[in-house]
Amino acid sequence: MPDALPAAPPPLGDLRRPPAVGGGVYVAGDHRDTPSLQGALVSGGRAAAAVLADLGLG
Repeated sequence: MPDALPAAPPPLGDLRRPPAVGGGVYVAGDHRDTPSLQGALVSGGRAAAAVLADLGLG
């Protein structure tokens, strides 16, 4: 399917951004990792781990 994912021509550099943005707000999505379904899933896992760590549960 054309245009199903955003273009990500090399070099990509370091696309991973931290999930915590301050004030108890956490962000997840492919825009925080690699532009793909896998990137969205990985980003969600990192956000969940950050929430648990900040709550002292991880």
